[in-house]
Amino acid sequence: MTRRAIRHFQHALAAAAAVALLGCDPPAGQGAASSTAPAAVAAAPAADPGLLATPLVIDVCGQPQRYDRVPQRAITHDVNITEMFLFLGLGPKLVGYSGIPSQKEISPALKDQFAQVPKLSSQDMNLENMLDARADFVFGGWSYGFRPAGVTPELLAKHGVASYVLSESCIHVQKRERVALADTLADLRNVARIFDIEPQAQQQIAKLQASIDQLAAQMQGNTEKPRVFVFDSGEKIPTTVGGFGMPQAMLDAAGGSNIFGDIPTNWPKGNWEDVITRDPEWIIIIDYGRPSAQGKIDFLRAKPELAGVSAIRDQRFFVMSYAEATPGPRNVNVAQRLAAALHADRGITVDPVPWLPAVESKQ
Repeated sequence: MTRRAIRHFQHALAAAAAVALLGCDPPAGQGAASSTAPAAVAAAPAADPGLLATPLVIDVCGQPQRYDRVPQRAITHDVNITEMFLFLGLGPKLVGYSGIPSQKEISPALKDQFAQVPKLSSQDMNLENMLDARADFVFGGWSYGFRPAGVTPELLAKHGVASYVLSESCIHVQKRERVALADTLADLRNVARIFDIEPQAQQQIAKLQASIDQLAAQMQGNTEKPRVFVFDSGEKIPTTVGGFGMPQAMLDAAGGSNIFGDIPTNWPKGNWEDVITRDPEWIIIIDYGRPSAQGKIDFLRAKPELAGVSAIRDQRFFVMSYAEATPGPRNVNVAQRLAAALHADRGITVDPVPWLPAVESKQ
């Protein structure tokens, strides 16, 4: 049972005790008449240990979202979001995941926990599968499972299922000023509040914050910002990262300049003409699917019109996995590694925060 639910449960026990006292044997002389009389007080309903005495309200994509109970049966969509959930030690609450095909690899440190979670779908969210799993909570994001013509938080709410939306993805439904590593920390704090594990989670989140602060201190005074092109995929038209994708936040922290940072979304289409004109000094390769990271590098090297691009001429490539490039607990460590690559003379500390053991259910 969670701490926030204890007071509610105690009130319910008190009510049940009162009912029991009213149902004791009647006073002498009234036994025969009272034994056939209907009960004066109905039995108290069973207490709901997950119901919150005070509902929790959290800002989600600029709108207040109310949570009336601590979820017990959660579903996550996509590998980065699943890693966020497991980073908090919430594996025992997971009853399924979706959106993680074989080419999206989860952290090796999480494979044992991950193997115990049922796969509901390799691709899109499936409402029927979620309801069959008796889910009471779904963690996803716009273009991370939630789609206007598919499963949405509003649709889930109609079926009594609560949800939380990844902050980075809110750019699809609201204007944002910027993206930052702090967005992931805010998501982690909010999920910890929803699942009533704030004290334990805060220790993990504080370690990430300390790493962000350390990187900022080590980058203080830096004036050089190498130009960087993020290559996700695409041969005819490259998919890249815009000014509101998580690699933008990592580049900001690591002292790099995104050549497509002027595009006001998270994962837009770019074009090869601008890659040539803006002449990146480094290229970040997002490693997932086919071709492999090396295959993507070979493709860029073989493209004749890119031969004069500085990053290709000088062979400056930096590889990050899909889970590292999308919002999740590994972003901070990748920002450290990226800063160390872009600014080798600054002695950047690279120290990943360890994963948390699974939290046993309190219910």
